[in-house]
Amino acid sequence: MSSRALEQEKGGFVSRSTGAPAKRLAVLDGLRGVAAFGVINDHVSSETLRMLSPGRYLAVDFFWVLSGFVLALAYDARLKQGMSARTFMSARIIRLYPLYLLGLAIGLAFVFYGALRHWGNVTPFQVAVAAGFGLFFVPLPPFFSSIVHLFPLNGPSYSLFYELVVNLIYGVIARLLNLRVLLSVLTVSAVLMAFILPRHAPGAGWQWADVGIGLIRVIYCFFAGVFIFRVQERIRLPSLSPWLAVAAYLAIIAIPAPDDWRPFYNLVAILIFMPLLVALSAGSVVHGFTARLFILLGMLSYGVYVLHVPLAALVHPVFSSLGFHPPGLVIVFLIAALAALIAWVADKIYDQPVRRWMTARLIPARAKAVHLD
Repeated sequence: MSSRALEQEKGGFVSRSTGAPAKRLAVLDGLRGVAAFGVINDHVSSETLRMLSPGRYLAVDFFWVLSGFVLALAYDARLKQGMSARTFMSARIIRLYPLYLLGLAIGLAFVFYGALRHWGNVTPFQVAVAAGFGLFFVPLPPFFSSIVHLFPLNGPSYSLFYELVVNLIYGVIARLLNLRVLLSVLTVSAVLMAFILPRHAPGAGWQWADVGIGLIRVIYCFFAGVFIFRVQERIRLPSLSPWLAVAAYLAIIAIPAPDDWRPFYNLVAILIFMPLLVALSAGSVVHGFTARLFILLGMLSYGVYVLHVPLAALVHPVFSSLGFHPPGLVIVFLIAALAALIAWVADKIYDQPVRRWMTARLIPARAKAVHLD
């Protein structure tokens, strides 16, 4: 969530005077944007970029830690003051659903066209069932097809589903979450992850066989973000300079751990490095051009993340039909530019208007009047 998105989400509920200043949250915006663009190479292959970023899938864990911190900043006090879990979840669905739906529609168009042309073994009925579940932000149950993906029409949606699950947990128990309870949650989930994560492929959680580790990852990461916020309320933490924070993130995903050690490196990165990066970047302040750049990256990040896979699925056949076969590096940059352009346009003419429309209908008027001043 970008700083502007945070203010938009807060705008209907609280006075902006209590929010963190945009110039501070801009560093988190920049990191989120860098991570979102980096994820593209996990689905649009460039061997050069993959070699340079072997831990690129750790972006999802970073997103979850960042989400826990930002949502605690935006909603912790309100949930303690009586905001219902239902209102909180309505706000979260409003934030995520419009662009999620756009990505689903693009993915549906491509997959349904392929099913009609008998590409692979997917039938139109299976596509229609996947779309039906997808409309409700629900994974496709495995008994409907042999597809193992939770969200076969747009794979990255799996992380958004886990996000909503942990958001619901947080919305229900927020008033009970003191530091002792948070430490207990983190300890238990960290121990479980230490036992289970090394047995799964890197970035596991997107298929039914890995749902357990996906849930453990999101619970640890999200509540680590909440814990960071709670600690920061009591203790002034040191902060990284903006570009050093970006360099630290790139270093985390670039460390070339040998295959035998990769699961253990992933564990350390998830349990320690990503939470530490958020903690040390949360208080960073940025000005001028860098602030504007980071805020732009943050604004584009969610759209780029949720749209790049279906866009790539559409672009590849077009390239093939034109006899255009550029190197993987060129394709990655083309998809990144296309996703960024569509995310920017969609933010202006689709995402913001639809979220305003949904807010007017889903958020009770009394909830909009709650203030933190």
